[in-house]
Amino acid sequence: MTSTAVADLDALPAHQQRRRDQIVRAALDLLEEGTEYERVQIRDVAVRAGVALGTLYRYFTSKEHLYAAVLLEWSKTFQPRSEREDTHADCDEARLRRRLHRAIRSFERHPQFFRAEIQLESSNDENAKRLFLAFADRHQGAMTAALRDVAPDEAAAIVETTSSVMATRLRAWALGRASIRDVHAAVDRAVDVIFSTRR
Repeated sequence: MTSTAVADLDALPAHQQRRRDQIVRAALDLLEEGTEYERVQIRDVAVRAGVALGTLYRYFTSKEHLYAAVLLEWSKTFQPRSEREDTHADCDEARLRRRLHRAIRSFERHPQFFRAEIQLESSNDENAKRLFLAFADRHQGAMTAALRDVAPDEAAAIVETTSSVMATRLRAWALGRASIRDVHAAVDRAVDVIFSTRR
């Protein structure tokens, strides 16, 4: 079996899907437990998953490919939970603001995931790039879904702007140059500016 790209996952037989999921879960557990991405050894993931190292590499071309799959798995619960928090009385501004702050709090609880994201966004592994793009698309989709009263192209521009501000400030926080309060404040300022022009 060759290494599986995101587009090929549905073609995997059920037992191979389960084994791949087992590997991703083991890698995710290591990160959730506080192990930094750069300290994770692929051999440790294989041991945790109960598979041979060679088996792991049949599913993932590299550590970057594996951890791009981990980020994608980690992001799965974001959109449904965000939608449950919405109320009919909410406006676009309130929904977007809440989702942005929720994303920040997720990284605050698990800063190692954001540091992994920084590493993975510059990966040269094509499989990692594909999965990382799916991860980024999932974030963008969750944020865009908050904007129900604007045209799609305008919603995309709003999400790109606010997400860029959030990512820039999160980087500063991850590097010890800003507090998490600074991140929240910067996002609030960006949302305020955007929606003040729409009132």
